[in-house]
Amino acid sequence: MRTIPGSLVSLLVLALVPAAVSAQPGGTTPPPAPWPPPAAAPAYPAPTYPAPYPASAYPAPAPAPAPAPAPAPIPVYPAPGPVPAPGPAPAPAPALAPFEGGEPDAAPEPATAPAAAPVPAPAPAALEPDATTVAPSPETAISESDERPRGFVPQLSLGGSVGLLHMGSADVGNVGQLRVGLHGEYFTGSNFLVQSESPPASDRNRRLQGALAFGVTPIEHLEIFGAVLGSANENRRLCSTDLSGQEVCVSEANRTDPELIKSFGDLLLGAKLAYGVGPGFSAGGELGVRMMSSINGISFSPDSTSFWVNALGAYDLKPAREDVPLRFHMNLGYYVDNSRYLVDYDANGTSAFSRYVSQFAYGISGSRFRLALAADAPLHELAEGFSLRPLVEYHFEYLTSSPDPEIDRQQHVVGLCGQPGNEACKDNKDQHWVTLGVQGQVLHGLTLTVGVDVALRSPGYAYGPALAPWNLLFGLGYALDLVPRIVRHVPVEKVVIKEAAISEGLVAGRVVSAAGTPVENAIVGVSGRQHSRVVTEADGSFQSVPLAPGPVELVVVADGFESATMRTEVIAGQTANIVLRLTPKPPAARASGRVSDDSGKGVVATIKLAGPQIAEGKSDESGNFAIPVAPGVYTLRVDAPGFLSKESQVTVADGREGGVSITLHTRPAVAGVSFKDGKFKLRQAVTFKRVRGKAGPELTAGMPHLLDEVVDILANHPEIRRIRVEAHWDGGIAASKAQALTEAQAKAVAKYLVEQGIAPERVVAEGMGAKKPIVPNLGKGKLKNRRVEFVVVE
Repeated sequence: MRTIPGSLVSLLVLALVPAAVSAQPGGTTPPPAPWPPPAAAPAYPAPTYPAPYPASAYPAPAPAPAPAPAPAPIPVYPAPGPVPAPGPAPAPAPALAPFEGGEPDAAPEPATAPAAAPVPAPAPAALEPDATTVAPSPETAISESDERPRGFVPQLSLGGSVGLLHMGSADVGNVGQLRVGLHGEYFTGSNFLVQSESPPASDRNRRLQGALAFGVTPIEHLEIFGAVLGSANENRRLCSTDLSGQEVCVSEANRTDPELIKSFGDLLLGAKLAYGVGPGFSAGGELGVRMMSSINGISFSPDSTSFWVNALGAYDLKPAREDVPLRFHMNLGYYVDNSRYLVDYDANGTSAFSRYVSQFAYGISGSRFRLALAADAPLHELAEGFSLRPLVEYHFEYLTSSPDPEIDRQQHVVGLCGQPGNEACKDNKDQHWVTLGVQGQVLHGLTLTVGVDVALRSPGYAYGPALAPWNLLFGLGYALDLVPRIVRHVPVEKVVIKEAAISEGLVAGRVVSAAGTPVENAIVGVSGRQHSRVVTEADGSFQSVPLAPGPVELVVVADGFESATMRTEVIAGQTANIVLRLTPKPPAARASGRVSDDSGKGVVATIKLAGPQIAEGKSDESGNFAIPVAPGVYTLRVDAPGFLSKESQVTVADGREGGVSITLHTRPAVAGVSFKDGKFKLRQAVTFKRVRGKAGPELTAGMPHLLDEVVDILANHPEIRRIRVEAHWDGGIAASKAQALTEAQAKAVAKYLVEQGIAPERVVAEGMGAKKPIVPNLGKGKLKNRRVEFVVVE
């Protein structure tokens, strides 16, 4: 029995229940609603058009005899009002009206105006008000929108991602939304997996499965999801009724699977990308992995880990025909199923019946192609806080793995099927089923699910477990928006609109930084259209001018940020809600300097910087370079053809140029130092100047050129994290003097390497004295013991 402590599932369920309770009316903490706000209701309230056109656009009224009657009323189009900042609300602009969903409050019939002389006053063609009558009311109302989500909130499938029941959709939900679902499946039946003709007997099988699914949309177009799975299957075999009428179940003699098989702790993890590719069309891709818990241990079974990849597509009829809330979905993919490695049937000598039952209980199958088609109908707000979604799915899978040898042998060789009196063997590799379900969303967020799987065709016994003739599905889910909605309380003037012909739509939303903070005073405009720019409020919110239906491209400009564009679809009578994210501009800091050769002539070189960011550039013919980077400490590497590579450490400050001067040495025709198999090899020894006839710690004149080759090797081998400079001496002097001398020589070599740009933490100096001779300390041969070695430490 696979067992993993169920405390994780219990804790997550306990965390889900308070969240669901808090969504009820009167709860102390109502769940935050998603940002951007949901689309406006189909009724489409009074549009927030800009102020009327200048008076010059209208012809002057014809003169009338005194007393002149009042002129005929002209339709009034309220202008958009600003979102109030925290604290005392500022006075609203003239004729404000929020562009939000919901019906406007009823207003009294307009009073009869005095008779007026006919005055030609054509409305601007772009507005097309059509027989619209607007009358101001002496009363005012408060437009309030609570934080509860409206319409059907995207829900998790049984596998964790946003979708239907057994398949995902090309949708990732709202940005910043966390979704949790608790799902179950139940089946019971007899004469299902094991049958016996003589004596007549059958099995009794019951199965209960559960999944705690979760999903989150951290950024636009991306969803991260997962699920923790558990199941229990009971199979009683060879059940029949005795003479007293009691049911008796007696398993076969060689049965090896237990009557009750429990499986807890399987883990699904995955990610999904989805994009809108056209009006009503969206597409995406999904990648996931299933890690099965071990039968004999408390960890996962690595060999049994499976994964899948799916292509997703969806088409929504509503953008084309608002009166048809119908969507179509398709999944196409491949599932690499390694669950057969969970149980070693060959080692246990498991019978065909025990294999077949345990495969059904554990969910062991083979790799397969998968195709799923579905349709659903999201019916939004059938009643206050109640939405409904009926759905239907069709699934086709084709197994590509080889058959189980023992089941195949007993079926065809022993004669369990295909023999006289027995049914023909089932050798098909395909399986089909349909799923019918309905989801009801109550309390503006808590979703209840009920459905049933109906098997159409099971695979052959040797290729995979049978599909249950029916499988009951049930569950509940809840969506929690981690980014709270902004609730507007704007005083508005009551208006009465009759038979208004609305031929335009709006775009509203927020402009935020990459970190999610609002960007104030950003300018949002429509590409290719004049007089369309608006400025964001303190909370980053904005609302466009009325736009003609169709695709539009928004352009956003803000101080300190890179300009950005985003395409969206404008639908007549609706508001498209979006979130625009801006990337900060890189700081004005630069890493600068000059690269020269031994003679001081400039060198054209490649400069690479590694630090707070990765950057690369080139020096010009005079050797000068300046590379924009973020402030910080960088490792600078310089490469030029025909020269030894060199490294340097440079500190770049904000608003300043971090200058550095680098001298490159010509690469020798014959290398004096080589590096192979993790070891340095010197063709000539490192020598030191003699002082008063005795060796000292100062390098001779030619040594910098040799050590520059060591610098070149370290610059081209970043995998060498640390080397040890070892200085050795012969036994011709006292041991204490030899130790002091070699320590000074090792430090002199290490100091030169650091001065040439090698990071100090990569070099360690150590004097070895005369403790490690390579030849006997006799005659002139002992001079070979005077040496410097470079040893790779890590």
